Amino acid sequence: MSTDTRSPEKQPVHGIDVAAHEEFLAFAEENPEAVQFVLSAVGTDEGRVLHTRSKTQSYSLGGQEIDRFGREYTQHFGGHKEVEEHVGFVDPTDREEAIEVALAALTGCINGSISLSAVQSGVDIDDLETTVSVDFDPSVFLGLGEVNDADGAPTNMYGDLQIDVRVSGADIDDETLDRIRGWVNRSPVYNLMTHGHEATPQVSLKSERAS
Repeated sequence: MSTDTRSPEKQPVHGIDVAAHEEFLAFAEENPEAVQFVLSAVGTDEGRVLHTRSKTQSYSLGGQEIDRFGREYTQHFGGHKEVEEHVGFVDPTDREEAIEVALAALTGCINGSISLSAVQSGVDIDDLETTVSVDFDPSVFLGLGEVNDADGAPTNMYGDLQIDVRVSGADIDDETLDRIRGWVNRSPVYNLMTHGHEATPQVSLKSERAS
């Protein structure tokens, strides 16, 4: 039996205190500089091709750095065991593949954008599941193809992203489905992966640790 004695209009909706959320939105609208993020991660090669230990780091919110031990989420990237076997790895292993993790992150971000937009719009969603897939050509990665084609255009490693969002709810109709399609565009990871962003890798010598 629920022991929550709050009135129905003050009950959390999918984990959100709507009144508190609306207060935050008003603050963010008045103080946009206070909700700006700087996010980062660091990947360290583990001495074996493809194998990298990646960690999230401290982040900046509104110009304030937030750093705590619990933020150091670690993932160990590598290849599929079958792939390592074929390309000649000694003692093949099986790890999370970086592209798959990027796709997994995209599903989480799309779901987050849809679920938050639904709460803000008063749309009741019972079930939400997003599947993302992509065709990948490893020729360039393997050094069997050029990064740019003969005309200087970037070689396309990928086919189009396939994104399948399945939702259910008592009052979800065709008009609501159209709104949900629009909410996908609010996903930060969707925007990161589908729109061009300037990126100039800076490569330098790593300083030797003092003995």
